[in-house]
Amino acid sequence: MAQFFKASPKNSIKNRILKNVLVEKLDHQGRGIAFFQNKPLFIEGALNGESFDVQVTESKKRYSKALIVNIIQASEFRIPPSCPHYEQCGGCHLQHTTQDKQINIKSVGLMDLFARFAKQTPLKLEPVIKDEQWGYRRSARFGVQFDRKSKKVQMGFRRALTNDLIDQKVCPVLKTPLSALIVPVKALLNSLKIKADLGHIEMIWSDQGVVILLRHLKVLPSADLQLISAFSKQYQVNFFSQPSKNELICLAGKNELSYQLPDWQCTLNFNATDFLQVNEAVNQKMVQQALNWLALEKQDKVLDLFCGLGNFTLPIAKQVKTVVGVEGIQKMVDRASKNALLNEITNAQFYQADLSAEDLIKQPWASSDFNKVLLDPARAGALESIAFIISLKPSHIVYVSCDPVTLARDSQLLLAKGYKLAKLGLLDMFPQTGHMESMALFTK
Repeated sequence: MAQFFKASPKNSIKNRILKNVLVEKLDHQGRGIAFFQNKPLFIEGALNGESFDVQVTESKKRYSKALIVNIIQASEFRIPPSCPHYEQCGGCHLQHTTQDKQINIKSVGLMDLFARFAKQTPLKLEPVIKDEQWGYRRSARFGVQFDRKSKKVQMGFRRALTNDLIDQKVCPVLKTPLSALIVPVKALLNSLKIKADLGHIEMIWSDQGVVILLRHLKVLPSADLQLISAFSKQYQVNFFSQPSKNELICLAGKNELSYQLPDWQCTLNFNATDFLQVNEAVNQKMVQQALNWLALEKQDKVLDLFCGLGNFTLPIAKQVKTVVGVEGIQKMVDRASKNALLNEITNAQFYQADLSAEDLIKQPWASSDFNKVLLDPARAGALESIAFIISLKPSHIVYVSCDPVTLARDSQLLLAKGYKLAKLGLLDMFPQTGHMESMALFTK
């Protein structure tokens, strides 16, 4: 994401203006890498081969960071960003180039990480899973801040490198019905009596339509409840209130929410606070690829770690003898179990376990003779679970990751124990951003 700053009068390394800096390569997040004082200089919004005047914003022992002041030589792949907020918003990072170039940047970055951490080179990636580059995101959280001087509420994503919010009006990566509600929701918040005591707001797209979740720090007075009711009726939205971390109240619309996995005729109910894969279309293709890579057969016994609502578990159950899903949050385990019942699936069981800390071998489900494993951990990866997975000696391990660094790190352990990296692929789950979803298959 290109950001333009005026030169600082301060004569220090942190604020120094560097002239005609050449970007030699990009990292896996799409940041430009130049070199200054014999260390990497990371430049947001840069492309390979471009040159800039930049302002140093951070100088550490091993690296520095800078922002663009002036573009001297632009790349042929540079394009005008489509979002009017792009120069300020910290949400997207790659709108300054084409989708094909974004995918190329991430693909090269993924291969570089596996070469560095897992010593896997040369690599050939599987065909990239992708879909629409705009209007794909089905959930988003917006910051909410009350300005005591103007007595107004600001709602939006955060400015890059700050805690301040942009004056958000649209978001082209959001599903259109969600983006269209940004301005009306902001107007609603400004009409509330407790507008000085709001937390954040989330928008979600479900089978039941738009879902709005409002986090607030004080009880909603009756006048505010009436305003929310009228808003929900006017815009046909499902409105939820979250007065505390463990409370969730449906103020308008449907209380039960769901999404579909149509290829497997599965309906998954979810809570407005649950984690969802944000890209619905890529999620469908991701599940299909994971099941294909597992080479599922009727006699298989599969373990699905970090299973969430059963996004992978339930489709797997329809093709194997048994599947066990394990998740760290008990409420998610309960919902996954109910989703199995909802879909009349009887060969799936779900358990709670702390997959980042517990000795998994002692768990009641751990003695089953699983022959295939799928895992989809959070950004921290699955380092603590890898030893247990290896002890099962599964023939196939499919690792889905939202952080390629931890995937490459964890892969070292599997490779050291005799597994081979059979397939590696990129999933373009987050177009226009530097975030990357990837999938790896390990076989004996």
